[in-house]
Amino acid sequence: MNTTVNRLPTQPQHYSPPNSHLSLSHVQHAVRAARHHADRVLTGWGIPSAIIEDAVVVISELVTNATLHTRNGPAELHLLIQDQQLVIAVTDTCTDSIEHTVPREDSDDDHGRGLAIVRALACAFGCHRVAGGKRVWAQIEVQAQAA
Repeated sequence: MNTTVNRLPTQPQHYSPPNSHLSLSHVQHAVRAARHHADRVLTGWGIPSAIIEDAVVVISELVTNATLHTRNGPAELHLLIQDQQLVIAVTDTCTDSIEHTVPREDSDDDHGRGLAIVRALACAFGCHRVAGGKRVWAQIEVQAQAA
């Protein structure tokens, strides 16, 4: 006797992708708090350590920019796994947009290299306005790389 069992996929009906949120007060330790939070959360999600290292650098740059340019309040860090991508988003209350320029190699400027670092590590990044400020985001691929 041949029997066929029809089953739905094992994924729960109300599946929500892994995500995390951290409110960052506008203090000198916000970057450190964001790095530690991301390391703990991403390790718990089973993200490979090389990806976590890149993500922590991106988070450091985005949170540093948020704390440097936000005068009216705290920033927020959002982490989300979506379609084999780690989405990192930092929301702040500064309404100025980011510049997508890479500093000249012969520049002696101490600032302005953060977005170039983000661009080098992320497969995509951008900025958009949200109520009361802006959100700067970056995506990093999390699926295993072929050896």
